[in-house]
Amino acid sequence: MHALAFIVLAAITPQQGLTELRAMCRHDGKRMWGVDLCGPTMIVDRQTRAVVSNQYGPAVLPKEVGIANTAVDIDGKRWTMVVGPLPEDAFARKMLLAHESFHSVQQKLGFPTTGPANTHLDSVDGRYWLQLEWRALAKALRGDRQAVRDALAFRTKRRSLLPSASSQERELEMHEGLAEYTGAAFAEPDIAKRAPHLIDKLRDAESTPTFVRSFAYASGPAWGTLIEMKHPRWTRATKASDDLGNLAADAWHVAAAQDAEARAALYDGAKLLASEQERDARKQAMLREFHARFIDGAHLTIPLKNMSFQFDPNAAQPFEALGTVYPTLTARDDWGTIVVHKGGALIRSDWRSLVVPAEVNGDYTLTLNDGWSIVSGARAGDVTLTKK
Repeated sequence: MHALAFIVLAAITPQQGLTELRAMCRHDGKRMWGVDLCGPTMIVDRQTRAVVSNQYGPAVLPKEVGIANTAVDIDGKRWTMVVGPLPEDAFARKMLLAHESFHSVQQKLGFPTTGPANTHLDSVDGRYWLQLEWRALAKALRGDRQAVRDALAFRTKRRSLLPSASSQERELEMHEGLAEYTGAAFAEPDIAKRAPHLIDKLRDAESTPTFVRSFAYASGPAWGTLIEMKHPRWTRATKASDDLGNLAADAWHVAAAQDAEARAALYDGAKLLASEQERDARKQAMLREFHARFIDGAHLTIPLKNMSFQFDPNAAQPFEALGTVYPTLTARDDWGTIVVHKGGALIRSDWRSLVVPAEVNGDYTLTLNDGWSIVSGARAGDVTLTKK
């Protein structure tokens, strides 16, 4: 086990985290997914890049590998990477370790390893009906059968607003939602003890800046636990094409409540809708700023071909049909690395380019690989990257 130059910034050591992960896997005994989640695992110090691992591997993370909570291939081996320091809260720490471990086996199990940005969840209606679903799920986790029907009704209503909503949401729920459910179930196998954590998680999710990439972290473990209440080993028969809401409806032998609008009143719907309308007014002002920064003003367009990047899924902001703005990120590609410290970067919807203002102003740091340079773009003041 490697422990060279690892800066311990919290009371929880990497070794303790790895020991806890091994104990969770032993307790599971491959029952949940039919495989052992405890494969090669490393905990990486963000400042020094020092590695503590449960198997032989690099003592320091190679510089070309980004630091993130993720699954990553290094020298032909699939690793679970977790960024230290680990959370001091035991449930959060164990959930993180198991969540990321699931990502390492996700593809082998046939589940998606990526998920689309659900931009409809940044609209007034999308956000409104999603939060009502969360509120109903919180009641359902206390055993309220009617609340399961309400959650299904709010989910159905939201998805009726956009033809592609069901497939987009399902893909992210079967990616991050299943991972977060796995993390929660490993962290606390006892549903009665787990449920309060998930209820808190649903409540806290309402305060995240955007839901487009983060919603599944709240919805996934809640729906998964509701299914588990009736079918403890439900995961073994689950497929990527399944929908968590449908699985829960079958498990509880219920259908969606008929009048979603009327049921919304029982969850403080009027106050929630007014709050979302106020948020939307602020959002329109933000979109005008995005237009000035990434479209109208002089900007640097960076081509994307083999990109890997790290970002905060709670902060990603949909920018109309143009793409998504990430307030901060680190991206790597053939041309080098860009670290956006502030002001954001636009990744266009076709994933072929990244846009930042041409004038740096300390907003980002661009490091180019040999042979790459900045050249003038098609419009006066714009610039782009090219290989010499």
